[in-house]
Amino acid sequence: MSDKHIDLDRFDSRLAKTYGRRQDKQRHYDDWADSYETDLVDDLDYVAYRAAGDIFVANFEDRRGSVLDVACGTGLVGEYLRASGYERVDGADFSRDMLARAEQRQVYRALWQHDFTTPKPLETLYDALICVGLFAFGVPGISDLHHVIACAAPGGLCVITVNGAAWRQLKLEPEVYRAAERHGFRIEQIIEAEYIRRQDIDARVLLIRR
Repeated sequence: MSDKHIDLDRFDSRLAKTYGRRQDKQRHYDDWADSYETDLVDDLDYVAYRAAGDIFVANFEDRRGSVLDVACGTGLVGEYLRASGYERVDGADFSRDMLARAEQRQVYRALWQHDFTTPKPLETLYDALICVGLFAFGVPGISDLHHVIACAAPGGLCVITVNGAAWRQLKLEPEVYRAAERHGFRIEQIIEAEYIRRQDIDARVLLIRR
């Protein structure tokens, strides 16, 4: 997939830079860590972490279950889950600087680095996971979705967002269902939700059962 197939003109320059990147994505997010929340939450009204968090809370009642926050970034989702009573939340991200910011929140049991373009061998799988913001334009792509889901125990709940603009422009819905058939997970529901309000970007929230 090349950038010429993606219409980036409608997006704020900070998002367009992110969505159009193919190289040095980790460095980009490392450099962005200090201003990430100001840019997204304060300036652009990024609400996906709350929208997906609400859906997760409504569908996973075990507050003592082990939860993985995939693409945890600076820890917005982790903080939201801890405030909702979840006691065993770990976080994973591919950016060291994002992980350092997340650690400062002191809401995670453990944090680890991985980009999810490859499998992550785990000794113990998680009862549930939430993944907000990982799947948009570029990599990781929907073809990597199963690497995320594999972190959940069999039968575990996975709540995963997909950027709504990418969902439409890249026609991702058929790919999601093909991935489910190929890798043996079940899509229970696809919910429309808010994502970045001031860019009029929505989300698709996938409720998946491994």
